[in-house]
Amino acid sequence: MRSARRWRVGSWLGLIAVWALGLLGWGWLLKAPALIIGFWLALMALYGFLLFQLFLPLLAPATERERHDLRRAFTRFLFGELRALGAVDAGQPRHPSEPRDGPGLWLLDARSALAIEREGRLTRIAGPGLVWVTDREQVTAFVDLRPQRFPRGNSSPLQVRTQDGISLGLELRTAVAFLPQNLPEDLFGRSPYFCPERPLRRAIARALRAARVEEDRTLPWFELPHEIARRELSIRIGNLLFDQLFLFAQPETEERSPLARLAEEIRAALNRDLGALGVRVDRLRVALSEVPEEARRQRVEVWRSHWAARLARWIGLAESEMLMEYARARHASQMELLQAINEVLTDYPEVPPDAILLHFLETLDATVRQSGLALPEELKRLWDYLRGRESGSS
Repeated sequence: MRSARRWRVGSWLGLIAVWALGLLGWGWLLKAPALIIGFWLALMALYGFLLFQLFLPLLAPATERERHDLRRAFTRFLFGELRALGAVDAGQPRHPSEPRDGPGLWLLDARSALAIEREGRLTRIAGPGLVWVTDREQVTAFVDLRPQRFPRGNSSPLQVRTQDGISLGLELRTAVAFLPQNLPEDLFGRSPYFCPERPLRRAIARALRAARVEEDRTLPWFELPHEIARRELSIRIGNLLFDQLFLFAQPETEERSPLARLAEEIRAALNRDLGALGVRVDRLRVALSEVPEEARRQRVEVWRSHWAARLARWIGLAESEMLMEYARARHASQMELLQAINEVLTDYPEVPPDAILLHFLETLDATVRQSGLALPEELKRLWDYLRGRESGSS
């Protein structure tokens, strides 16, 4: 219905534009007042916009079914059943390291398409919109649908002579069909990750705000580049969600953190989706209880890192202005600390630098121990060396 409405609107606007151009004429248009020229340019801009809406889909999934498919596919990607869940923008994947073999789901904007092969043979070019790649298929190229600068070749003539002496002249032209995608039925459903409900969205916002306040206690003491800081925070959130979902978390205090409350809400919302995927968390816990403690610990660490790495890519922290501000603030505070140490060394030359550094390491160790962390081995060895020198001199 929507496409038919677009066709009607585009046809009427096309007739109006052609009629206006015919009346005005190019020569008269150049001599027309500025108001008429502005009206004509606005009409052409509106006409071009509606033509874009007419021939190409919207940049985001437009229908409710597409949104459901993408939410469902995200859950499957998170649990490792999909090899790829990627987005393509203007013919370029947003994550170049995304595996290209199926099964996978790709979200393509209106300027992109995919070239898909099956068993070494090109089978189709699909897109824009949602493109489903099956198990035996592989994405071999990303296609930019925008007009290219190089000229297109003409048709190739071909002469064919039959055994009866009949000569045929043929012209070969290449045609590419962009196929609509029919997604598998088992992708239908809802997942709270991709498009959460409003209460869950508020819980995520509260958790991220709390993470900003608690950063000095959760991140390592030393200054990190903002890329590492973003990845560190997202992996920590992923680890906490994993522990909460599979009941590996430590006993909570009476007042739980916002991240723990967020994990509990996600865990409650995931029960239906996990059951539809055939994942039984209760059976997983029983199976883990029968495994020896050391093997269980190693298995859980592998699963936790796998979960956190996947969640870190999709939790939305890669372009978080909040963490950019945090990284800049930590860099400024580090510069202030170094400046203060420099002033102490300058103003009090009688105090040996080793004593100042030893006091700094003692304060630093007490601070990081409150967060459950420990100093790196290099600093521990430096601390032991300074304490040995101090005891030897005394």
